[in-house]
Amino acid sequence: MHSNFNFKLCKRFHQMTHLEQSHSKVPKIIHQIFLNASDDSVEFFRKYTSHRESWQQKNPDFKYILWNEEKIQKLINKSYPTIMPLYRSYKDKWIARSDIARYIVVHFMGGVYADIDLQCTNSLTSLYAELGDKSVALNYSYTPFGIANDFFLASKNHEFMAHVIDGLPEADVLYFTPYLNTMFRTGPMYMLGRYLNYIHQEDIYFLQDSRLYTSGKIGDNSWHGHGLDGYFITVVYTGVDSLQLISVILLIIFIVRLNKLFRVRKSLVRKSKSNVRIFDRRSVSLPILEEEAL
Repeated sequence: MHSNFNFKLCKRFHQMTHLEQSHSKVPKIIHQIFLNASDDSVEFFRKYTSHRESWQQKNPDFKYILWNEEKIQKLINKSYPTIMPLYRSYKDKWIARSDIARYIVVHFMGGVYADIDLQCTNSLTSLYAELGDKSVALNYSYTPFGIANDFFLASKNHEFMAHVIDGLPEADVLYFTPYLNTMFRTGPMYMLGRYLNYIHQEDIYFLQDSRLYTSGKIGDNSWHGHGLDGYFITVVYTGVDSLQLISVILLIIFIVRLNKLFRVRKSLVRKSKSNVRIFDRRSVSLPILEEEAL
């Protein structure tokens, strides 16, 4: 899984920050994101108008923000400039860009993030009451595995969201199919990896059911939405034991990581050889050293 390579904090500062954040409250803000303005995406956006409106209708005392591409880029440029090269590298990969954007807006302002195809069925007030002194809530239920990133909430500048954002560059490793790329670089399996490497897991609240919202996808299947590889994974998942499928996926990850290490090693060896000077004994006369008497 993705390790804590870039998350460097002084231990004392880390403990003080964690103590302060563990008692912070999640602001009453609902974030939704729509980045791709292509014809197909606009139609998708319109199809779920009632779903988006449900969040405002069920939570009239919450501030609602719909983020577009222009707003996201301005925010990243101003407050997260080190992430901008990675964000731009996902050109035309709108799912990956949306994943990055949702982590950033929740870290920057705090509040709730929900996909635009999710329908709110109950007020979020009850969830806020359930959180107690916890300031992050995640949804572990994702088919077939991972922590779903279509709905989550956190307080402003929370340490866990910083941990999620911090790991994005290290997770930028190519896998074998577009769907696995999304899953492990920015999506649910990436979120699972960041959670497993988070040192204060006890502070995170996991939703037990979906009574606060329902996916309500109209004729959609998220596995199919990524092309042939998504369809293939759907067939495999429905016909093969989940544990076997997870084992295969983890084996693929191991092979990819191992291949990356071999490439790095090969590059280092090549550089070291280029700096070695060949010594020719015939061209140099060395003085004869006599052994000293004992």
